[in-house]
Amino acid sequence: MSSKITIGSDTSDDQPLLYVQPTWSSRLRTRWRRMDRCTRVVSVLLFAIISSAVLARVLIEVLDSADYWPGPRVTIPSERDRENDTAHSDEERREVIKAAMKHAWDGYHTYAFGSDELQPVTNKSNNKWGGWGVTLIDALDTLYIMGLHKEFNQGVTHVTSVDFSKAQSEFKTPFFEMVIRSLAGLLAAYEMSLDRRLLAKAQEVGDVLFPAFNTSTGIPYPRVDVNAGKAIPSDRVCLAEAGTVQLEYWKLSELTGDPKYHEAAQRVVDLLDDAKKPYPGLYPIWIDINSAELVSGKITFGGQGDSWYEYMIKQYVFSRHSNDQYRRMYEESIDAMKEKMVQKSIYDPNMYYVGDLDSTAKKFSPMYQHLTCFVPGMLALGSKVLDRPDDLELAKSLTYTCFKMYNTTATGLGPEYVLFRDSYDKGLSPSYSDDRDEFAIAQLPGASDKEKKDGFYLGGNKGYILRPETLESIMIMYRITGDPVYKEWGWEIFKAIDKWTRTKSAFSAYRDVTSTQGSPQWTDSMESFFLAETLKYLYLLFSPVDYYSLDEYVFNTEAHPFKILQTPNL
Repeated sequence: MSSKITIGSDTSDDQPLLYVQPTWSSRLRTRWRRMDRCTRVVSVLLFAIISSAVLARVLIEVLDSADYWPGPRVTIPSERDRENDTAHSDEERREVIKAAMKHAWDGYHTYAFGSDELQPVTNKSNNKWGGWGVTLIDALDTLYIMGLHKEFNQGVTHVTSVDFSKAQSEFKTPFFEMVIRSLAGLLAAYEMSLDRRLLAKAQEVGDVLFPAFNTSTGIPYPRVDVNAGKAIPSDRVCLAEAGTVQLEYWKLSELTGDPKYHEAAQRVVDLLDDAKKPYPGLYPIWIDINSAELVSGKITFGGQGDSWYEYMIKQYVFSRHSNDQYRRMYEESIDAMKEKMVQKSIYDPNMYYVGDLDSTAKKFSPMYQHLTCFVPGMLALGSKVLDRPDDLELAKSLTYTCFKMYNTTATGLGPEYVLFRDSYDKGLSPSYSDDRDEFAIAQLPGASDKEKKDGFYLGGNKGYILRPETLESIMIMYRITGDPVYKEWGWEIFKAIDKWTRTKSAFSAYRDVTSTQGSPQWTDSMESFFLAETLKYLYLLFSPVDYYSLDEYVFNTEAHPFKILQTPNL
């Protein structure tokens, strides 16, 4: 029966005994008939718009980006992750790492909140990056990922009050460092929280740094005077500084709808792609800004060159495989690296490393930098995305070397670099320091028993500044291979960090990893990347593999996760 019948108790003349109450559908039909034609058209259009929006939202949530992945999935299946039967210990380890993050944040919040860095021994603060509060910005997404939402909100509240068009008087803001730390940190925090204040602040940072591109070629200047609103002229810029801002400005274009950011950053890639090289795929680190030519400097996957190569494969992934330029450049560089720059220890056949070349690509330096330990993670990612299985095998050997750099020292902490000798007992002097000629190969004394056991020897710089690269590769290697040994390696490294670098307020860089003195080796420094990268990669290592999945996110070189493009042709 289509109507509900109500027996009335009122017998007055204005209310019948038998009353038929209209249903909601009959009321709507009556109301629809009374509308004029114009009102009906408007109503239909509104209904269609609302329905389309709801349907689109459902499709985004149900059919997420991973379902449209154009190539093979990168991350191991969640079922395989669970089959490793480490869930209980993983949860416990996550909580310990989360507590370490809270310890570092609380120290920063107490003694240096709003400043660039906490000095974790003296509990002083510094503004070595110009006073924007870089540690705070760099840490935001780590706090969010770990569920430290109270601390995250403390940071967001402060960030909204920062005027990024100002820096300390006469400070020369480093373009690259502030793009990868501040711009990227704000973009990632926005994508997680959807707090539009963070996107507004990200665009503010992107805009105040953007004058760096105002050169005759489009190759950016390395520093910007944000107070004056202009770049600081320079004749040259290093490869990593010019070539590691592309993901960040591309993401800014995506989120704001303004293509100028991506176009300016992409021009750098196009110029370097066309530049003359001493060997195909290999780039000396110094670029002449006025000619866009590669003019001098060593060829390295370590400091000043590293993230240029990293961003080739990451931009290809970020573009959903839509830009073949990045694939071609990446494969060319990796093939050249494998041919010219990869060697192995004469004492351990499983220990491979990536050395450096001079600007002619003819002289080889048998040094493996900690900074170069991002390479195995990069190779592992590329091996899956581009179906290059041999690269994954090399990645396993390189990760092993990076872990041994930690595992063989008295503290379990890794130094800035290790050195290798060749079969003729030639190599860099054990007293080698960073300011000396890296290609001054000399005859070495006989190897010690320790060197033969370790596979390498140490140079003059034995410091550990809380670097993340080895843990980055370990996290990626676990997520791609599912081998639980990587979790154990990561945990061993974390225990060493916690034991030797923890201060009463946070964590400090350590002067000599071969010394077990403890606190006398603290340098009173905690770089922002310890919170942005080192602790984040550790936490994700022990998290389910689909939590910030490598199939859905690309991590910038400061470990800030960006959602892969929804619209590849942007």
